Amino acid sequence: MQHFRVWLALAAIGFTACNQGTNNKNANAADTATALQPATPAGSVAVVISGKEKDTQEITIKFQIKELKKEKTFEQVVLKDAAESELYKVLWDEPNSCYIGVLKPNHAVRYYHASQSGDDLKILWATAPPERIWKYMENTMGLGKVSAAGDLKKSYRKNFQSGKIIADFIAEIKPDATTKDSVELYVEFGGVRKSMFVPVPAGYQPTIQETANQDHVYFSLVKDGKVEPFIDMKVEDGRLQVQTLKKIEK
Repeated sequence: MQHFRVWLALAAIGFTACNQGTNNKNANAADTATALQPATPAGSVAVVISGKEKDTQEITIKFQIKELKKEKTFEQVVLKDAAESELYKVLWDEPNSCYIGVLKPNHAVRYYHASQSGDDLKILWATAPPERIWKYMENTMGLGKVSAAGDLKKSYRKNFQSGKIIADFIAEIKPDATTKDSVELYVEFGGVRKSMFVPVPAGYQPTIQETANQDHVYFSLVKDGKVEPFIDMKVEDGRLQVQTLKKIEK
């Protein structure tokens, strides 16, 4: 059985690293100098998500600055069973520029950028938005966190066939015998077992978050009624797969 300790990057939930020294001070000064302040819009943007009953949805963005108008539709698979207000967020970084973040099924975000260039409006898929943009949208605006539904669960067990293997898919949260600041996450399928220790910051509660598929769950943290996945656990073609959704530090 694989047994190891992992550390989640706390920046994703409002914490910072512990490095000290001149470099850190310079970085903090730079962050302060470029701290984002949402702009007063010079126009408007509307987002319509259609085809939620289909495998792939359509994201239609309507952008207007004074008499200039632009509309564009993108295909994207979005998170199901989330409120519209939690499914996407809009941030105006300049009066004629805004970013739209839309949640994917794994709670990661796909970004779009609407902007003005002279007499032309553009709406593009932003494959690499500036750090200050995604940090503000995900940390300050809470994009990626959705309302927790139902009771918080510490264990999950389902028996099914995947590939040629019939077995129990198990995911459990257990106490860490060495500290109260972390928990043990255990996951198993088809004879493959993995165990890891995950820190739980003060004020957060760990839970096994179910999805619409019996072969797919998350290890998530909950605070103030909002849940955010950190570790993805699923079975595909008989193989257990565990993937961290946030940066890990040892």
